[in-house]
Amino acid sequence: MKLFPALPTLLISALLAVGSIPSANANLKTPAASPHASFKQTVGLTEVEMDYSRPGVKDREIFGELVPYGKVWRTGANQPSKIRFSDDVVFGGEKIPAGEYALYTIPGEAEWTVIVYGSTELWGAFGYEEKNDVVRFSVTPMTIDEQVESMSFGIKDLESDQAVLYLEWDYTCIEIPILVPTDKKVMSQIEKLKSSDSFDSPRTLFAAGTYYHETGKDLKTALKWVSSACEKSEKPAYWMLARKAQIEMDLGMTKEAKASAEKTLKLATEGGNPDYQKIAQDILESL
Repeated sequence: MKLFPALPTLLISALLAVGSIPSANANLKTPAASPHASFKQTVGLTEVEMDYSRPGVKDREIFGELVPYGKVWRTGANQPSKIRFSDDVVFGGEKIPAGEYALYTIPGEAEWTVIVYGSTELWGAFGYEEKNDVVRFSVTPMTIDEQVESMSFGIKDLESDQAVLYLEWDYTCIEIPILVPTDKKVMSQIEKLKSSDSFDSPRTLFAAGTYYHETGKDLKTALKWVSSACEKSEKPAYWMLARKAQIEMDLGMTKEAKASAEKTLKLATEGGNPDYQKIAQDILESL
């Protein structure tokens, strides 16, 4: 007598069931050895974007060993690091048209070559051809005190028309200055708006006058526009009157600056704004 007549059928069914389970590896996600990173930074009116992967030191000798001196490096891991400018800029002293580029480097002990490359489609530096360089320029590497484990790009020293892109990894840092066309873009807007009715709005007049004042352009024109903004406002704003007082002070108009500062102080006190109260008091004390 057969004790287990159904065994073959059960075995076959079990094997078929196992075979029907999808491979676990097909959906398995594991941490990347060099994690992806990106950032966008507004410099003036220009967008600067970086897209790159961040390799780690991991107890290795980096520059001169893992990253050889004198050879083209993707400046990161995986695909080459990419940089994008929304406007034409001056990058590392070189004019670069708006667009997206790969950022290659050739590290050296005393000098690095930075390469802005026209193609962003390569993997690493495989297939790199110098004929596709947009520009090359040199920077001097610096030694930093604290080790940076994961390679990092960043933006520092932000101003209205410039900033510095930096790269840090291990104990090494390079810095690349960026100049952006803020003044050209703002002045172009002002010239276009001056021929339209919208220029007479208090907000536009104040913004134009403030820009003229902060950039040291024609202060008399700046005063004219800010004064007009104050007059056209339904309620005089203490921040507008404060700007008016500052321009008058810079023009040597002491009496007028005092009157504007006193109005600023009164309105800022009524509005409960201690910052503009202090600005007004500082102007009055300096007169």
